Amino acid sequence: MQLNREHINEADVTERQEEDAAFMVKLTGNTLLEIELGKLAQARAHTPVARQYGTRLVQSKLELLQSLRGLAAAKRLAVPAALSDDEQAAFHEVSSLSGPRLDQKVLALVIKTHKQDEDALDEMRDDAYDGDIRGLAAKYLPPLREQLATAEEIADEVDALP
Repeated sequence: MQLNREHINEADVTERQEEDAAFMVKLTGNTLLEIELGKLAQARAHTPVARQYGTRLVQSKLELLQSLRGLAAAKRLAVPAALSDDEQAAFHEVSSLSGPRLDQKVLALVIKTHKQDEDALDEMRDDAYDGDIRGLAAKYLPPLREQLATAEEIADEVDALP
């Protein structure tokens, strides 16, 4: 029985470590996409408020990306260096638009990824196996919530435009 208990505990650790790694990969992928969306908004958004949000988004996400890459390197985890095929497809779909429609779609995609990030960060700040990953999640959850609220406000503004 003792051997079974030890085996189960080792399996739990492995599963939790895999969840930590999956979290890091997903958050890095979303962060890369959000950076590209922010750059797109900076360059081509129809409304000044969306362009300004794009600038702030890029700045905050570059900081997060640097933290993710540093932590991944320290933990010997592989994280994406570029957008996945799905992320590239989503970005391409949005980048083919112009005018108010571009602003709406950029903000909608940012809100979608922010909500995914919020759920993941909220879960991992308590449940991550690795303490450093819990710390990263706890550090970046409050600013992410602020960014999400701002994106939702701007999306409402853009949707209300004629």
